[in-house]
Amino acid sequence: MDAVTISLTLDLSKQNSTLNEITRLRQNESNSTTLKATVLDHNKEFDLSQCSSELHLKKPNGEICVQAAQIEDNDVVCTLTNESTAISGNAEAYFQICNKDKTVVNTTNTFYLQILPGLTPVKKKDPNEPQPIDLQVMNNNDERKAEWVK
Repeated sequence: MDAVTISLTLDLSKQNSTLNEITRLRQNESNSTTLKATVLDHNKEFDLSQCSSELHLKKPNGEICVQAAQIEDNDVVCTLTNESTAISGNAEAYFQICNKDKTVVNTTNTFYLQILPGLTPVKKKDPNEPQPIDLQVMNNNDERKAEWVK
């Protein structure tokens, strides 16, 4: 199955924070969601031809995850790994843009991810025994809200 591509428009000026909706995905989806970001500088496309990029993601538990991204056709492209989606809840992220020598040039404005809880069966010793669903991930009412709450 091909990854779902989510297009984003992110500005280095960080002035337009309303460009993107909240992106929703499911907990533990590994390599199934690709973020494709067009990077602007004051609403004009930024030349990424001599740059590299990383995704900096603050998970719902506060842990920071840094993941390499690629530059393709002057867009930043990053397929999210299981590490990025392991915990359900609200996450925030941005792309860091670097020169080829890894010097930080700039960062994009922040965008938000809502990682919906996955219902994971509790493993039993007997495979023929019915497998109950672990609903502990559903206890946090904040995870069910449809809007980002700061």
